[in-house]
Amino acid sequence: MKYNLDMREAGFFALRKPKTLTSALTTLLLFTSLSTAGELKELSIIEEDDEYRLRIVMIMDSSADYVYRVITDYKHLYRIHPSVTESEILPSPDNESVRLRNRFEYCIALSCFDIDWVEDIKELQDGYLKADTVPGLSDFESGTAIWSVQSHGEHARITYQSQMKPDFFIPPLIGNMIMKYRLREEAITTFTRIECHATILSTKEAIMNDPVQLAAFLKGGGGCAG
Repeated sequence: MKYNLDMREAGFFALRKPKTLTSALTTLLLFTSLSTAGELKELSIIEEDDEYRLRIVMIMDSSADYVYRVITDYKHLYRIHPSVTESEILPSPDNESVRLRNRFEYCIALSCFDIDWVEDIKELQDGYLKADTVPGLSDFESGTAIWSVQSHGEHARITYQSQMKPDFFIPPLIGNMIMKYRLREEAITTFTRIECHATILSTKEAIMNDPVQLAAFLKGGGGCAG
């Protein structure tokens, strides 16, 4: 597996911490290998003045169409995000967006708790998604996320960047370090699972009309680890 690390920009995934956390600028660039055929181009986390910013870019060994279908399978986001325990589609405020509630299980230091995150998701043209946090229904004061799913030859180039301000207590210093570590692990796991499920989806559809191959595939597991 080859990794071309792009250090140009950190993006704008701003995860805002409550005022209990330190406001000093801390930049953490984290790169690691993935247990897939994907090529990690960039993974960065920035903390600045009560904000976290995360950006991840990856070339996935699957077509953009299948990756997009996995990402927009809103009812089953728990399959790709390691902390999501529930996903529910709520009544939408308009005809242009999907209102989605996800419940996460979070552990900070020795404390574990559930948090709700409600977002209005708009599927824009050319493989872009935009998700805006609904503060009154979420355990977050604000947040925005943008997905870009683009064709890259026979593969897909995925870019994710987002910003968010939690409305729950994060212990100073140690809590900040744990949040960064957790964001790193969640980003890597989520992208690994996206690629895995996109590959499974394309494989199933390719052999759907062949009962023997399909049965062999399903017997072999046909699932994603984790």
